Amino acid sequence: MSEHDEELRAELRHELRHRVRPLTAIVAPGEERRATPLELLYDLTYVIAFGAAAEELAAAVAGGHVGAGVGAYLFAIFAVGWAWLNFTWYTSAYGNDDALFRVATFVQMVGALILVFGLPQSFEDAVEGHSPNNLLLVVGYLVMRVPLIALWLRAAAHDPDHRRTTCAYAITITVAQLGWLLTAVIPMPTTAAVVALVLLVAAEMTARVVIENVLGWTPWDAGHIAERFGLLTLITLGEIVFATTRTVGVLTQDQGWSLGAVVIATSGLVLAAGLWWAYFLVPSRVLLRLWPARVFAWRYTHLLLFAAIPAVGSGLRVAADGLEGGELTLMQITLALALPVACVLLLIFVLWSVLVRSYDLTHVPLLLVSLVPLAAAVVVAAAVGQDVPFDSESASALSALIAIVALVACSVVVEVVGHEIVGYPHTLRVVERQLHEQAAAGAPTAA
Repeated sequence: MSEHDEELRAELRHELRHRVRPLTAIVAPGEERRATPLELLYDLTYVIAFGAAAEELAAAVAGGHVGAGVGAYLFAIFAVGWAWLNFTWYTSAYGNDDALFRVATFVQMVGALILVFGLPQSFEDAVEGHSPNNLLLVVGYLVMRVPLIALWLRAAAHDPDHRRTTCAYAITITVAQLGWLLTAVIPMPTTAAVVALVLLVAAEMTARVVIENVLGWTPWDAGHIAERFGLLTLITLGEIVFATTRTVGVLTQDQGWSLGAVVIATSGLVLAAGLWWAYFLVPSRVLLRLWPARVFAWRYTHLLLFAAIPAVGSGLRVAADGLEGGELTLMQITLALALPVACVLLLIFVLWSVLVRSYDLTHVPLLLVSLVPLAAAVVVAAAVGQDVPFDSESASALSALIAIVALVACSVVVEVVGHEIVGYPHTLRVVERQLHEQAAAGAPTAA
């Protein structure tokens, strides 16, 4: 048998036979770790949870329960996003795609779906002034995270060089999950429960940073991490497209297609495309390879981004509810849409800042200019009237809503065009300057 045949046989054996495999040396020297079809399926399940949380947020806002809805929404998004982040970090080092890994991944996906079933009660409890941490939601979260404890312990057995770090991860997750469970089963005042949850979140996030700085990192591939975070961001942007479709469907159901329906449909698609374009203008893959230590803030910023993007779709759903009739004013509808878009643009700027580590005044004016159309949308809403419920039968109110949605979409166009003209050369200059300074100091880069 020729060498080529042996290589083909080995490749087919790897692709088709998923028995237990070692966790080390998963990627051959000189090769890159790439996202797998299983990881993409895993992402789709988690984005379903993002979308379900966004639906519940829109319903809470439409019902006038903004504070409670936002609190329950952030709680749910953190639970889903944090579980996803931890598993993605594991897979970059130890995702060997054998049978045990596949089963553990599927179990986590089941946990995400259980959590989705607990979201309606979570939001209802928050609206009534109770803790959003109900037992069904916690059970889903446990199912999402307990397999990762076993996977980290498996890594400790297979990779003695990183045993202390992987064991510390497993212990941290175990303690955190016990705390989450106790907050759901032990009766306590709402304030005490919320404070306990916040402390648990802060402690686990801090513990992870301490572990990585004191005990060292597990192996990870910068290209794989950038790809995985980018893919989840991409799939999450699909929530905006879905919400756009629903909003336009409401608008055309009784009146048929009109100029307003076309403008709203176009604006929703422009929002999705523009935010996609703006996100991928940040050269995450390249800069993480050059400076791996910058992954800390970059990684945690994505947790906020995963909350902000589905909230844009939630804002469009709120607009659809307004078109169907309700108690929301035009100002409330505007803020429900404009604020999440502003948050996404700001977080993309933060991603750029923590990777490039440049804080001069080139990018700040670009960010401010991109926020101008959002401010204009708020001005339009204020001019039309903010004290009475939105009336879709009113030509002036409907025209104002169309203008507002168009202005919100213009903000991402300004961001993209501005970055292509001004931001790109500025990023290039900053990176080249830092590389020259690093070379002059005799410090090697990671690339």
